Amino acid sequence: MSKKIDKEMLKNPDVFVNTSDHVFDFIEKHFKSFLAVVGTIAVLAVGYVAYGYIQSANEQKAAEALYKPEAELKKAESDVFEAKNKKVDKKAATPAPAAPVDFAKTYAPAVDKIVEQIRSHADSKAGFISALNLSSFLMQQKQYAKALEVLNLPKYKPSESNELTGFWMMHRGLVYLENNQVDQAIESYQKVLANASLKPFQPEAMLKLGLCYEVKGDVNKARETYEKLGREFPKTEASTTAEQFLRLLDLKKQG
Repeated sequence: MSKKIDKEMLKNPDVFVNTSDHVFDFIEKHFKSFLAVVGTIAVLAVGYVAYGYIQSANEQKAAEALYKPEAELKKAESDVFEAKNKKVDKKAATPAPAAPVDFAKTYAPAVDKIVEQIRSHADSKAGFISALNLSSFLMQQKQYAKALEVLNLPKYKPSESNELTGFWMMHRGLVYLENNQVDQAIESYQKVLANASLKPFQPEAMLKLGLCYEVKGDVNKARETYEKLGREFPKTEASTTAEQFLRLLDLKKQG
């Protein structure tokens, strides 16, 4: 009965007007709040899109700035490689060793330009990757102090689960080790081992950790680390190498 009355009442123009008035009164009272909510959502949406665009633009700018000096370094490497091949006498039984490359003359100009751009784009992912690549190149050239300097330039930090973090921490440990900063190297490898997301890097990290303990002269910890590697990561290349290191430790002990 009540439902029927309600339907009939709604057919009455006066009732419809009164109901409409109530609705419009409600909208009017809450209109500012409604606009605020809609406005906030709109601002956030626009801000997110703008942030993504700015990030993308910044990354493109960084990549473009780094491209030229990186190409110069690759050209210098290519020229050195070609020069070495031309000097090799293929008929000689024992080819003469190639003359060492003058780093300051051959590579330093391009390296300095890359460093300048990494410093200018330290907050970018492009700068981060460029620093990792350049540091690896400097390690090959035995420029260990410079490699560590370059590695400390980026301010961009990928997430802990990102594989870039794994590459970064592993390389950082090696750079520290070559710069005789063994404790810092140990810290880098321990961070890899403590991060479950970086499991693919952990066998090699544990092997390097054992080497660090050997360098420090802590043979017992080195042995424990190699043995742990064999238990936790059997049938890996790192585990096989650890077995060889254990045999060497035994030979040293016997000697």
